[in-house]
Amino acid sequence: MIRRLPAALLSLFIATGTWAANSTCQFEQVPVGPQKLGPWIDKSNWLAIENQRLTLQAGEVFMPAWRLAPAGGGQLAAVKQRPIEDFPVVDPLDGSRRDLAFLLDSRLYADGLVVLRNGRVVTERYRNGLTPEQPRLLLEATRPLLNLLGAMSVSQGKLAADKSVSRFLPTMPPSAGLRKLSIRRLLENEERHAWTPEDLESWQQAGGWTTNQAGNGIRAWLAQAGRWEKPLDEPETTTFAAAPDDDLLAWILAESNAMPLSRLFCEGLLSRHPPEHPVVWLSDPQGVELATGLGLTLRDFAKLGQVLVDARSSRNRGKIPSWFIETLTASSGMRSAEIKGLAKGSEQRYGFVHLGGSPNRVALIGAHGTSLYIDFDERLVIALYATRPGESTPAMLAVLERAWKAIDMAIAQPEKPKKP
Repeated sequence: MIRRLPAALLSLFIATGTWAANSTCQFEQVPVGPQKLGPWIDKSNWLAIENQRLTLQAGEVFMPAWRLAPAGGGQLAAVKQRPIEDFPVVDPLDGSRRDLAFLLDSRLYADGLVVLRNGRVVTERYRNGLTPEQPRLLLEATRPLLNLLGAMSVSQGKLAADKSVSRFLPTMPPSAGLRKLSIRRLLENEERHAWTPEDLESWQQAGGWTTNQAGNGIRAWLAQAGRWEKPLDEPETTTFAAAPDDDLLAWILAESNAMPLSRLFCEGLLSRHPPEHPVVWLSDPQGVELATGLGLTLRDFAKLGQVLVDARSSRNRGKIPSWFIETLTASSGMRSAEIKGLAKGSEQRYGFVHLGGSPNRVALIGAHGTSLYIDFDERLVIALYATRPGESTPAMLAVLERAWKAIDMAIAQPEKPKKP
């Protein structure tokens, strides 16, 4: 009887789904690779924009990582592909009439595009060496997802929005700056500490992004005395850049939920739409997941948009709180919200962007044009990986929004019958 008990418990776990859910979120640690690609790309320049088309798909070559193998059964359904490349569009940079392919290739440097409607792939496009099955690093585009995980943790009672950040980091040395910073302010992501260029360089080195030296890791850097005694102000212009605040939030999420960040992400956001391909999460030399270290294939990135669409339309929202979706989609009303390059009424909310103009549209915007567009009313998701050189300027945002609208119109238009 004693020997049969484990098998009986195993059957019970499988029947209830508990064991199955946990087993699909077991990441395997992967040691760092050779930290070099070919004769010209190494740790000193692998994140340079001119190399990212190659290196963002090879993060494990340069840094240690955690990898999740797909468990199977996560394939997205597909319908007949809609041709969109010839769809006419006005180039917002010079007012010329172009086609959508020109906007994607020449203005956004788009490497890949996946469009979902009603949870089905309607358009898929890959360029410049991007492959459908290889994860690509999201970098700055990860922060809104961390804010979402934070909102879920608040809803579940793991975090308290109005409590100090320092309350949830018991091993952190006393810090007046962190005592003044609430969980709510950190998640709203509207203010930033006044980091110097020297701060940002040492932060990247501590995470292992730019050096081969195995230091004390990202948490030791975050916990250094006086680290957070800096002013916290709202920036004059909208920025989507990464900052040490991202890794502070990552630490809080892991500590408050008593699990690694990668597993928390998997159980919280990937469980309803299991990944179709491997998922990677880069770490520091100590194995701690870095806030900007998430890597997903383009299809699995698109699934995150579908998770939000489903959460709004389903009575069973799962773990995503209804107030979070409502906050993202609520009208700007009489407020004069503005992000230059986007429609009037656009504003950042929890790291996402509530888009002005047509209602119930939201975007997640990372560096160089990488983005996730969600139209809740149309149940439309546009996932884009791009490597446009330079910062997220108003011109880039204007091109992004023009491309989103053109894709939406191209998908919505009735297909022309073929000539006999």
